Amino acid sequence: MRAFKTLYFQEGQHPATAYRLSGWIAVNKDLSAEIAAINDKKDAFKRLMLSIPERERNKTTRQALPNVSVLQCYRHLVQWSPAPECLYFSWAGATPSSVHVSRADVEAQLQRALKNRPEQFNEQEWQGVIDLQRQQLADVPPDLPLIYRWRKAPHPRLMAYNKGQKSNAGRIVPANLPVFVVVEDESQLPRVYGLDDFDIADHLRETPRADSALLSSVIEGLGLFAQVRAPKKVLINEQALHEGATTRNNEWQRKADVKED
Repeated sequence: MRAFKTLYFQEGQHPATAYRLSGWIAVNKDLSAEIAAINDKKDAFKRLMLSIPERERNKTTRQALPNVSVLQCYRHLVQWSPAPECLYFSWAGATPSSVHVSRADVEAQLQRALKNRPEQFNEQEWQGVIDLQRQQLADVPPDLPLIYRWRKAPHPRLMAYNKGQKSNAGRIVPANLPVFVVVEDESQLPRVYGLDDFDIADHLRETPRADSALLSSVIEGLGLFAQVRAPKKVLINEQALHEGATTRNNEWQRKADVKED
């Protein structure tokens, strides 16, 4: 049960991540009531933390919960009952994540960056970098949504599988914490496919995701993109997706043409 008490940052862990402990625990009785009560407390704690303004929240967290990963505190416990036939561990290795951002937020970030000059730049050089990024932002038509997009670190996931099932809805969970599996006797023990070593080659796509073909890079170093709206009618195929990916490197006139279509 120590896995559920591992709330502290590990050595080298990024503060925006949660320490993941993939695994499963067989139990011989239903624990849904106890799990629901614990998850309710986790949700209440999360609501309390998010009610604090972000800047104050970061300070409060460091003072009240030093070196504690609050993301790990938020993680829900999961139980599967009845036991599935198979448990399959795998990697989510190239998962993109994105969030919409306002132009004002980006401008504020650039202003903060101007005051935090890296040592390898002198003042004039750093001013030039920020001015270029400001110009790149100004070149984006005001009606195009802005998105920060980044690639998440590889993380394990766990799937419950039964022969003949047609949907994985509710049957795949991020393997952040061990999953409880209700097993009444040994005959119900699921077959387990363990987690192999991560290999990025298994997660590279030959064609870009459909949504990435609708994004155009604005400030590459910040992972900032503009969302180019899709045409009203489009036939999706691998060749179209491949060609569509080039829109990220085209001039803004091309983007405007796509929008008008």
